[in-house]
Amino acid sequence: MRRGVTIGCLVLLMIPVVLVAYFWFTVWHAGRENERREQAALASLLRRAQDAADRTADALNRSRDTGTDALMGVIWEHTGSPVISYDEERRAFTATADRSVLVDQESVLLVSGPVMVKRCFTYTYARRPGSAWTSEITERDLEACRGSAAVGDSVRFARVRMADVEAARLTRAGLQGVLEPGGRPRDESRFVVRSVDRAGRTVAALVLTRYTDRYGTSGDGPAVVEQCYRLTRILDPGNGDVGRPVTAAPVAAAAC
Repeated sequence: MRRGVTIGCLVLLMIPVVLVAYFWFTVWHAGRENERREQAALASLLRRAQDAADRTADALNRSRDTGTDALMGVIWEHTGSPVISYDEERRAFTATADRSVLVDQESVLLVSGPVMVKRCFTYTYARRPGSAWTSEITERDLEACRGSAAVGDSVRFARVRMADVEAARLTRAGLQGVLEPGGRPRDESRFVVRSVDRAGRTVAALVLTRYTDRYGTSGDGPAVVEQCYRLTRILDPGNGDVGRPVTAAPVAAAAC
């Protein structure tokens, strides 16, 4: 009888040990699987970035327009980079943009669902006289893309606001008031409307979009990331001049 009781006690003691071991193995396996999925997602993001860089270089080489704004538009179209700069001395464009993907994860400690995997890339396109455009990709810290992402969000906001405003208010002062209703000081504004021009039913606005990073520094104060955009809207008298889509394209800083 004592032997049976002893065996029973051992069985009862083994149950929590088995449960703990099973729980530990489940967590370990899920962690390994989630790590594998994240690594696969990162590799996929890098391939996507490389593909975008290659497509952009091919498009630049096919382009018959050598103007800075036109070439900048080609880069924006293929990379979606909200911030693009041009270095005249190096004859090179630099574009910064993040790429992200949702990854489904196995549940760990009652936590499940997809997670966002994101990486920041800088694209550099250069061309020496008599040669073709070449591309180079550099992976950056995510902080390097914070300003670029903020500028992209601001441009989307500006497109929506310009599309909804009445045609009569599509002036420099009118559009500035729509984009910055709070009337911030110019050096703190997200938007600075430089000009608004009309040609027939087409309205084109040059808008400087700015993001001030209070946590970053440029040596003399908070870091500032900015990009000049041309926002274009076609007026539609039959629709009350409201609601027509607004297109956007980055232009060289000299335009602003």
